[in-house]
Amino acid sequence: MASPPDAYAAATRTYLSGQRVDMRELARELDISRNTLYRWTGGRERLLQDVIWALSQLVIDDVWARTATLSGADRVVEALRLYVETVTGSEALQEFLRNETYAALRLLTSRGPFQDKLVAEVKRLADEEAARGTYVPRGDTGLLAYAVVRLIEGFVYNDAIVQRETAIDEALEVIRLLMD
Repeated sequence: MASPPDAYAAATRTYLSGQRVDMRELARELDISRNTLYRWTGGRERLLQDVIWALSQLVIDDVWARTATLSGADRVVEALRLYVETVTGSEALQEFLRNETYAALRLLTSRGPFQDKLVAEVKRLADEEAARGTYVPRGDTGLLAYAVVRLIEGFVYNDAIVQRETAIDEALEVIRLLMD
């Protein structure tokens, strides 16, 4: 008998394979009704946000740990560089952006579960460095984190959509200006 974790695992496999996450197909694969699938996941958009966030959280945890020996603005900028490089290298995300551009932008760049969690993680990193005494923020770290995330979105998602090489270096240069 299928369970909610099975639904998330199936959706994650589908997303990572570059295929469209279709609720009807997932319900059929899991041998459950669509109503049950919606009750478990909150619907397609919420499921996609949760799947993409779970994958992003793995990247964030790894990157934040890999940069722990750095300090201050240097750590924050390097962590964000590694995060952005990983995200822009994700074939699954690039497929999602190409195949479902409007939905992808709405889910990833609008105020909501995905963006709110990413802002919270960037804020947490800046706050960690401030607590260590290695970084003195020039303003509220929540607002700073929101600005950084919006900046990343502009450089990563917009460039990907118009099929331009993402301007990671330029994005990081602006982030450095915000952080210093």
